Amino acid sequence: MSGINVYAHYTCEGEYPDLDYAGAAERLAQAISCRTIDRGESTDEAPFERLHALVRSSYPHVMAAADVEEVGRSLLITCPGTDPSLPCALLLAHQDVVPVAPGTESAWRHGAFAGHLDESHVWGRGALDIKDMLMGELEALEYLLARGDRPRRTVILAFGADEETASTGATRLAAILEGRGVRAAWLLDEGTTTMIDGAVWGAPGYVLADVCVSQKGYLDLRLDARGEGGHSSNPFGGTSLERLCTAVARIAEARPAPSLTPIVRDTFRALAPHVAEEPLRTLVKDVDANADAIAGLAAARRELHPFVMTTMAVDMLEGGSAAPNVMPGDASATVNFRLLPGTTADDVLAWVEGALGGTGVTATLLHATPAGRVDSAGKAGYAEVAEALTHFYRDVEVVPSFVCGGTDAIRYEAVCDSILRVIPFRPTPEEVATGVHGVDERISRRTYAQGIRVLVRLLEKTVL
Repeated sequence: MSGINVYAHYTCEGEYPDLDYAGAAERLAQAISCRTIDRGESTDEAPFERLHALVRSSYPHVMAAADVEEVGRSLLITCPGTDPSLPCALLLAHQDVVPVAPGTESAWRHGAFAGHLDESHVWGRGALDIKDMLMGELEALEYLLARGDRPRRTVILAFGADEETASTGATRLAAILEGRGVRAAWLLDEGTTTMIDGAVWGAPGYVLADVCVSQKGYLDLRLDARGEGGHSSNPFGGTSLERLCTAVARIAEARPAPSLTPIVRDTFRALAPHVAEEPLRTLVKDVDANADAIAGLAAARRELHPFVMTTMAVDMLEGGSAAPNVMPGDASATVNFRLLPGTTADDVLAWVEGALGGTGVTATLLHATPAGRVDSAGKAGYAEVAEALTHFYRDVEVVPSFVCGGTDAIRYEAVCDSILRVIPFRPTPEEVATGVHGVDERISRRTYAQGIRVLVRLLEKTVL
């Protein structure tokens, strides 16, 4: 990744010369200055209200053409098309951002919510995740409306307010659209941001951009082991921590073998002509026949591991003793699983409970979000998104993939048959590595402008 010069792939930067790129950067900086952090019932409403006011004042043509609804802290903006028989285009983004990690405030070159703008970058929390997408979608639609275009297809912008926490805003917006009988031809939401070195997939010399057509599921389980404490000189039957560690080891050993989902099979098929590394080069000549061998090779690579595995991460341990000669009481571990598309929470529970037999350790489901529906590159919008990306990013291969994290998009499956997850903004790998949920989040003016161009072209090709 560090070897990719993303700017070397930028092209057609002279298109849409009348778009107000300087003003767009200023408006993004103002949006970043709104400290839109969701904290459930204790959320400060004022930053969201300021962001809503900024949207209303910054995009007069959108405001004149569209119906704008505030649904709690979420926003639903509907710009009617001239042909109501056509299914709509649905653009998503979320308003909320993650807080700054305590103790890192002084490490920021500019305040995380200062909305600092200099000659090269817009700085602050949300610059990449994902106020760039929220404001960029508005910039693209405003530009088309301002130049006199009237969309044939209705365009709906749905901006939830708690994607980083509970996604209740998106759930509510999706329910409203479903209740109104809205049908979307395609949906665009956040996905991967960076360009990918094809060497990871056995195709050195190629640079990839993936359009994600699903997302992994999410599952938290708590494992509980009972303990009575007491003197450690007689740990008959093992301590609670010992039984808990045994249980974790058994679960890890019982993990299903790596597998190729239909999406990753399509990824390898798309890359097959470019794969030069053996034994992958031979194996991808028949992906289906060699799926197990390919999955095994991919699982051994850090970058590809989550694409072929339902992963488990033991992230929390509670209940240890305060002294080495005192046995602990009750102990627990919390395990986070990320489920491959096609794998359900029940599948994981069955695997875990089978592994726990005889340990005396119990498993409790704390939270689960299912994996996304598996769409395909053949569905509506995919070809147009790929065309817009390759038009502005030259010498880049677009391949199907899925998001290893979660997005609001899954909430809209009932109103849309084709869900596409990709961010059109392509920052440097260094900016992504340090900035997303980290310190010094920022986006270059050049990156922001190029992503807006992608969105304008996409709308030109799909809604006008």
